[in-house]
Amino acid sequence: MGILWELYKGKDFDVKPTLERIRRACEYLGNPQNKYPSILVGGTNGKGSTCAFTESILRKHGLKTGWFISPHLISENERWRINAKEISEEKLKYYVKELKPLFEKFELTYFEAATLIAVKYFADEEVDVAVFEVGMGGRWDATKVSNPKVVAITNVERDHTRWLGKNVYEIAEDKLHLYREGVPLVLGSAKFPLYAKAREMNLKNLIVAGLDYEYYGEVNREGTTLKYYSYKDISFRNIKLSLFGKWQIDNASNAITLSKEFMGFLKEKKVKEALQTAKWEGRMEILRSKPLLMIDASHNPYAVAKVIKEVKKHFPEIRIAFSGLVGKEWQLSLEIISRYFREIFIIPINYYRAENPRNIMNYAKKLGLKVDIISSEKAVNFQKDILILGSIYLISDIKKCYSQTFTTLV
Repeated sequence: MGILWELYKGKDFDVKPTLERIRRACEYLGNPQNKYPSILVGGTNGKGSTCAFTESILRKHGLKTGWFISPHLISENERWRINAKEISEEKLKYYVKELKPLFEKFELTYFEAATLIAVKYFADEEVDVAVFEVGMGGRWDATKVSNPKVVAITNVERDHTRWLGKNVYEIAEDKLHLYREGVPLVLGSAKFPLYAKAREMNLKNLIVAGLDYEYYGEVNREGTTLKYYSYKDISFRNIKLSLFGKWQIDNASNAITLSKEFMGFLKEKKVKEALQTAKWEGRMEILRSKPLLMIDASHNPYAVAKVIKEVKKHFPEIRIAFSGLVGKEWQLSLEIISRYFREIFIIPINYYRAENPRNIMNYAKKLGLKVDIISSEKAVNFQKDILILGSIYLISDIKKCYSQTFTTLV
């Protein structure tokens, strides 16, 4: 899985939600996160795509970017990027070796250790700006040690209820603790409860989708287009997006707003180039066009429902493959799938927390689905349109298998 992951494998920490550990570790290093400005992006869904679009816009405008993501898809190196390029194995080994005493001294969790590597790496590389994707929630997330000049929350849905709250109202409050006084907070949705809770908490400097910046777009089989965007003194029309799905219109608009707030200006040509070329692996990613092979790491039932509804609208004959992890709400995801499909393929996952495919198959049969268990190899060679979605570890297996089977991606 990776150098840092191996270091933490099998270690059980009595983790208490706090920012104290990561803050003390950063202070020990001289607070490297304060040597450059950051953009901090949280939310239930869409934060990864928003970060991808934002990083691309900033880079196309000539800024040297740092980019921290979570979780990784295939290689742990994906988590730390300079100008969109993953950290080399040699550099990652260096940082893990150098910072290991601090991981131990301050009893950092895996995610806190990854964050510490990020803030140090970006400082050493003298980036102009770093884009941080929040790991989970907002109140206690380690990425809060960053030095944001603008913060975003994409949306709020039910997820991570064990940690963030038992309903969306409590989850919204947790995520809104990303707010920094005096720093603009971009809300990617005006829907209840995010905006309502922000008002209730009396948060200032709010920039809200649909209220402060306006946009609309369209999706068809050929792709996704941001038809119109307007905020302050800028407006754009007819920008083809590199990522598929109607919510990518939301994410791209969110990214434009973040970039505008950070830089104060935007060049239309650069924005268009950025949104047309941004890459975000494993999120409604098209590996092959004919027949269609689309993959998506939908990590909760809400995301599964969104993806299926969107894909079926444009590819009504598409087949579906799925798998999940123990302890995740894969049963609910299957129930959603059964509303749109009559048959399903189950793909075993090469991961210790993977749910037994027989358990998934039996539950799918109870829902009236025709079921077949197939290998990753058979899935990537399927000769009809297919959507493979579910755990990020499933998508990782599929991408590895695809890259080994085909020398070029379509």
